[in-house]
Amino acid sequence: MPADLHMHTTCSDGVLSPEELAREALAAGLSVIAITDHDTLAAYDGSHVYPQELRIIRGIEMSSDYGGEDVHILGYYVNPADADLQEYCSTFKKRRLERAQKMIRRCAALGYPLSAEEAESVVTGNTVIGRPHIARLLVKTGYFPDVKTVFDKILYRGGPAYIPYERHTVDECIDLIHGAGGIAVLAHPALVKKHLADVVSYPFDGMEVYHPRNIRREDEFLCIARQRGFLVSGGSDFHGTAGRFPEKIGVFTVDEADVAALLSYGKGEN
Repeated sequence: MPADLHMHTTCSDGVLSPEELAREALAAGLSVIAITDHDTLAAYDGSHVYPQELRIIRGIEMSSDYGGEDVHILGYYVNPADADLQEYCSTFKKRRLERAQKMIRRCAALGYPLSAEEAESVVTGNTVIGRPHIARLLVKTGYFPDVKTVFDKILYRGGPAYIPYERHTVDECIDLIHGAGGIAVLAHPALVKKHLADVVSYPFDGMEVYHPRNIRREDEFLCIARQRGFLVSGGSDFHGTAGRFPEKIGVFTVDEADVAALLSYGKGEN
C-alpha cells in the first residue's frame, strides 16, 4: 500500500488545508500519511477533523543549520502538547513573521512592491510564514510566471530578497523531538551537499531515503541508513505549488513495506 510521510498544508507553506490534504490522500489511495508542516504542529491542535480510514502520523519538519547549510529534521510521533516543542513553534512563528516582513520590503526595493493589502494577506493569520507565501503572491501580482522563477531570481538562499533567520542547531532539534516522545529523521539528505558525513553522525533515528530530490541516490542513502542503524522514511514533500513536483498527491509515494519499521514504531497511533 502507498504511503507518504512528508506533506505540507496551509498550516505552513502548503496550498491545501489539513482536511483537504487528508481527503485527497485518501482519494489517491494512500493508506498512511504524515503531515509535517514547517516548525508548527497546528495540524494537530484539535481543530481539524480527519477521515478515520486514513492513518495519520503526527509530524513536524524542523529547521536547523550546519556549516551554513539548511538541515531539515522530521519529527514523527511527537506529542503536540509538549511544552518545549510548543515554545519552539511559537518562537519560530514570530521569527518567520519578522523575516517575511523584511523580505517584502526587500522585494519592494528591487522593484516588486506589494500593496498594503497584499502584504497584509501574507503576514496575518495562523500559518507559519515562509518564502513560498511571498513567491506565490509575487506570481499572483504578475511579476513572475511561476514560483520557481521567483526563487531562482530573488528568493534563493543568499539571493537579493533573501533574509536569513536564526535556526536551532541539529542536536537541539533532535533533543526537542526526543523530549516530545518522537523519533528524529534527517529529511531529504540530497540537499545537504557539503556536510552530509558530519550531519549523519548526530543521533538521528532515521533517514528520509525516498524523496523526489533523492532520485538516483536512493541506494546510497539506503546504505548509509543500514550502516548507522537508521529507520527508513520516505515522502513526496508535497506542497501543492504549481511547478513544483509533485503537484498532485499520489504521484510520488513510498511502499509501506519500505518504511515498515518506522510505521511499526508508532503502531496503534492515529
